[in-house]
Amino acid sequence: MSQTSSPQVKTDDFHPPDDSSVILSDSTFFLCLTVVGFTLALLITVTSSVLLVTIFRESRSLLEKPPSLLITNLCVSDLVVGLIAGNLGAVQALYRYQQRPVPDKLDVAVRVVLGFTLFVRSGTIVALSYDRYIAVAQPFQYRLTITKSRFKNFIALLWVISSILCLLQLASIPEKIISITYAHTHASVPMILLTVIFFKLFRALKKRQRELRAAGIMNKSVWDRQREMVATILIVLTMFYGTVFPSFISLHLRYFCKPCEQSLTFKKLDIIFFCFLFLTSAVNPFVYAWRVSKYRRAFKTCITRRRTTLRPNPVRGDDNCVVPVRLIHLKLFSK
Repeated sequence: MSQTSSPQVKTDDFHPPDDSSVILSDSTFFLCLTVVGFTLALLITVTSSVLLVTIFRESRSLLEKPPSLLITNLCVSDLVVGLIAGNLGAVQALYRYQQRPVPDKLDVAVRVVLGFTLFVRSGTIVALSYDRYIAVAQPFQYRLTITKSRFKNFIALLWVISSILCLLQLASIPEKIISITYAHTHASVPMILLTVIFFKLFRALKKRQRELRAAGIMNKSVWDRQREMVATILIVLTMFYGTVFPSFISLHLRYFCKPCEQSLTFKKLDIIFFCFLFLTSAVNPFVYAWRVSKYRRAFKTCITRRRTTLRPNPVRGDDNCVVPVRLIHLKLFSK
């Protein structure tokens, strides 16, 4: 008498298991994923939108230096991650919670958008770290090395390369090859570059401190600013390892570890690690912008402008001269 063999569990590249997986029976798990997914998408969208509005409203003060272009580019990629990939990923989890088959087009859309934006995000983070390294290691050559035109060309090249890599998913290439390629272009290579930049920055900072001490220059503000640079790069490195490295490991275990294919715990961890990829986009605005005083001042200026209006100055007797007056006082002047 022949026995019917149970269907094999299929796993796809860089995204949760398909609908044949036994994990679909855990409705509580996917309900939590749905709530977390929509919450993360909303947080990323709001923080990135507020930062973009602040940058463009105060473009004279915020876009005067080349690194601001990178921060703007990072903000745009994070906004796309939250607005499109984050919400579509949460819809995927909602389908699985309802034990309904996920449409193939929805699955492809999530992978394409996420693969497209994650490469831009990783490249921009590396470029920002390199910018800080040049500021410490070569302060006198900084203005010659770091220019707006170079950063504009770099940003354009980054989006072009990301588009080419993104089209690989639409070609007839095995998913395993695409997944491993993405794992190295989006994760391992940026992690290696960030680690090298951090150690080179740390050594350059120590060398510069010795030179300044030998010259008798003890400027506390300079020390504090340079220590803040090192702390920022360390935060970026830790955050990148914590959010990207788990997914990088789980992807390789998925393809090269046979027992993991049948482990329900591994499948849950694989999906959780996939969600970690969105955390970096939620934290980026706070790491790169809101920690910097000029961005906080620009944001306060935007809020203040919305609450003010203009009227003639009666003291000077000049109708063409205007001063800001808060809207709350308009009724007093109208009486």
